[in-house]
Amino acid sequence: MIYLHFSGRRKEGAVSDLFFPQFAGNSTLRAQLATDLRHATFSHAYILEGPQGFGKHTLARLIAMAAACERRTDEGAPLPCGQCKFCRKIAAGNCHDVITVSREADRATMGVNVIRDLRRGIAAVPNDLNLKIYIIEDAHTMTEEAQNAFLLTLEEPPPFVLFLLLTENAGALLETIRSRAPRLRLQPIAREALAEHLLHSPEGISAGAPTLKREASEEFEALLTLSGGSIGRALTLLDATARAPHLQYRENAKRLLALLADRDKGEGILLLLRSFGTVRQEVLAQLSAVSLALRDLILLSQSEHAPLIFFTDREAATDLAESFTAMRLFSLGEQIAAAEAMLERNANVRLTLTHLFTQLLNT
Repeated sequence: MIYLHFSGRRKEGAVSDLFFPQFAGNSTLRAQLATDLRHATFSHAYILEGPQGFGKHTLARLIAMAAACERRTDEGAPLPCGQCKFCRKIAAGNCHDVITVSREADRATMGVNVIRDLRRGIAAVPNDLNLKIYIIEDAHTMTEEAQNAFLLTLEEPPPFVLFLLLTENAGALLETIRSRAPRLRLQPIAREALAEHLLHSPEGISAGAPTLKREASEEFEALLTLSGGSIGRALTLLDATARAPHLQYRENAKRLLALLADRDKGEGILLLLRSFGTVRQEVLAQLSAVSLALRDLILLSQSEHAPLIFFTDREAATDLAESFTAMRLFSLGEQIAAAEAMLERNANVRLTLTHLFTQLLNT
């Protein structure tokens, strides 16, 4: 089931209100897609690309609703309307004409047998709707053999079929597939729009966003930063247990920069780096937080009005930035990036942090 809601505090009569009003952000993409659907000029296949948590599954369901909506051609109605029988049926997950295709649970890739199963049933006419919609999850995991099998259908699909390929990396798809399906690339949601969504949507309210904003506003602001413009990630981080390690990463990043500002704190830097542990993904997440903090300081060294994505206290961040030269901030950023690259190449975590310590002391 997906939950339908209309974002709060929208301008009355704004054109974008009519286009996928249940989906936050990506207004240009929504407008173009809705126009194509409204006038029946939409493609038989689309690639929905974006990182995990950016709303690919939600948008795919909404596209299915819009394509089937009884008020699709009504210029004055939202698209999808969310109220007609087809919209409600798809939203509830009770429509047999909306088919989700996934790789087998114990497999890292989607094999050719999954696509063969799809092809065997594709010629059957729809049951309830005037079309069948196939939502292909993690399309980038299709093997080359599976992609070639899928291409046979994509080249000459039945007229009543719509394919929605969900992927984190469209580049992993064959060029012959990409050339036959427009790519809809989901963008991060602006900080203000994300906050608006969390504070006024049913899912944000039920997850406790208003309470967190009211009782711990700085933590709420940190959550907006940590989410990276992803509603899915933001909703996950509203859970205190999920949020705790990320908040610790932020505190460690601030502490490391404070120690670096005082060149006589080498022992403290070493102890802090050792506290990062040896779990590769956790250390990478920690270094990513340091990179974000350095990004803010570099921008502040050039303009006091620079937009911040890590720090929530501009005055404190400005004071910290003034403890470094711009050249040193750039050099520190390069050292952190080099350490991240080493870890991505599977270098030993402990040795990488030891090397980083040496580089930071000499920067």
